[in-house]
Amino acid sequence: MEKILVHKEDFDEFRSWLGLNIESITWQGRFQHEFEEFWKLFFLDGLSLLQVSARFEYATSNTKIGPIISWFQWVRDKFISFIFIKNDVSVLELANQLDMGVSELASTLRVFFVEVYPHYEDHFSDVFQVGNKASPNIYHKYSGLKEKYNLEEIFRGSHDEEIMPSLEVTLYDEWSIFLEKMKKDLFHPEFNLSKIRKNASLRKQAIFVAEVLVLLAVGTSLFYILKYGNESFEKYLTDKISVYEPQFKWLDKNLTFKSTEKVEEKSFPLNIGAIEEVDDSASQLGEVLVEESRFEAESEVVLTSMDSLPKDFEIAGLEQSEYEELRQRGYRDSMYGNTKVYRVMMKSVDTDRVRTNLADLLKKYEVTQVDNVKPGLAVPGGYYYNLYVSRAKLKEFMAQVNEVDDTVIYESRTRTVRNPPGKNKVFIWVKRL
Repeated sequence: MEKILVHKEDFDEFRSWLGLNIESITWQGRFQHEFEEFWKLFFLDGLSLLQVSARFEYATSNTKIGPIISWFQWVRDKFISFIFIKNDVSVLELANQLDMGVSELASTLRVFFVEVYPHYEDHFSDVFQVGNKASPNIYHKYSGLKEKYNLEEIFRGSHDEEIMPSLEVTLYDEWSIFLEKMKKDLFHPEFNLSKIRKNASLRKQAIFVAEVLVLLAVGTSLFYILKYGNESFEKYLTDKISVYEPQFKWLDKNLTFKSTEKVEEKSFPLNIGAIEEVDDSASQLGEVLVEESRFEAESEVVLTSMDSLPKDFEIAGLEQSEYEELRQRGYRDSMYGNTKVYRVMMKSVDTDRVRTNLADLLKKYEVTQVDNVKPGLAVPGGYYYNLYVSRAKLKEFMAQVNEVDDTVIYESRTRTVRNPPGKNKVFIWVKRL
């Protein structure tokens, strides 16, 4: 099959079909220049599907923040569905063009079509059930599915309940770092992804060797400094301390003195029996001596995780906390109230249990949602919560959330955007392991 090339007009159509909320992604246009620069550099005119696939792999492997990685994965899945519909290619042909496994590609297409046509879920589950290249389903095309199930035209690739079209990815510092790195690596259509990986691996190895050498140099220096210091201090003490000893140099130590008189030796009998009859159980005052056993109890001080916190959230708001991120950008929110925002990054292998526990906590502490984002919205890789929590219940709520699963809490402060009075905004990102 002839290689499929994607031109600028195709990328523009894909962007329109994707339905991105540019105002939300760029924080009301504040970072629109950065986003437009990314889009223009990432989707160059005349790329092949294999090159586009390599760029998505590059993006997901060179970012570390979970929301940004999930956003790139979401755009990639939508792009695959867009090409499948627009170019009307089979599952096998598209998998070969993208250098993907047919099973992974079919699974991606199934998720998309089930979201668009939920009433055909059973049919699409059978259509895109592909275990390997021997499956007859690898020859399905969009035109055949459209005619068979009388499908309506898909004018938009995202739906209103999705959060990814409005995810504020440009607010993260990681976005700016990735954009600068991408300018160096993806400056033209032809780039060698394996070479970039090799260079990154060599760079990591060089950094590791340099760290080991620096550690050895520092350790050796400390050893000799301590050795020299001990010797100098010992010499200093030797000079300061002196012991007076009388000197009798004239004394002949070989001389012995003997008496000339003979002393008559006498024997003195010892009364051993009288000694054994002595009663030593009482003192001279007549008190009976009794052995006493003394016991001293050891005490332990056990601090619970929440009581051992250095300060509560109200006091921590008066100064910069050591848990705060050094950020240059805040979170978009209401234009009144205080400026604190808490971001909870949670990892779990049992997301169903985590969602149930979080639902109970939201109900218990009367937590409300922000805008139209429903708490626990499913996104690629996990679940997303955007909440308002009463400040009076914030500390107890965060303590309960911290006990749900493996959790890292970030505290940040915005410069201009403020929360409603008496409330704080809390983002919870549950990542599925």
